Amino acid sequence: MSINKDFINKIVEEIKASIKIILEYSRDPFESLDDARKYSIRYHLIVIAEALSTLSIYLSRRLLKRTPETPLHAVHILMENKLIRSEEYRDMINVIKSRNLLVHRYWIINDEIIYNNIKRDFKNILAFINRVVDYVSKN
Repeated sequence: MSINKDFINKIVEEIKASIKIILEYSRDPFESLDDARKYSIRYHLIVIAEALSTLSIYLSRRLLKRTPETPLHAVHILMENKLIRSEEYRDMINVIKSRNLLVHRYWIINDEIIYNNIKRDFKNILAFINRVVDYVSKN
C-alpha cells in the first residue's frame, strides 16, 4: 500500500495548528485564563490526540503492514520498529491517554495540571511529525 502524502500533511497541519493555539494560550498565567480558553485547550489536546492516533494507525498499517488493535498499540508498533524515539513514545502515549480522560472522564480534569503539563512544550511530538513529513516527502 502506498502512503498518501496529502493525508499525512493534512494530519500534521492539524497537529501543528492545535499546538500553536495551545502554546499561545499558555503564555498567559493560568489564573487569567477564562473558561473559554481552558475548554479550547482541552479541545485542541483532543484534536492532537486524535490526529496522532490516526497517524500512528495509518503508518502502522501502510508502512509496516501491521494491524494495531488500538491507537496505543499503533504507537507501540511504531516504537518497536524504531520509528518513534522513547521520549516521543512517552509524550504521544500521555497525550492519547489524556484524550481519553478529557472525553470520558472530563469531570475529574484539573485544568491547572493540564496547563502546567503543556507548558513543557510539544518538542517531542513536533520532532516525530517533522520526521514523518521528511520521510513522506522523500518517498
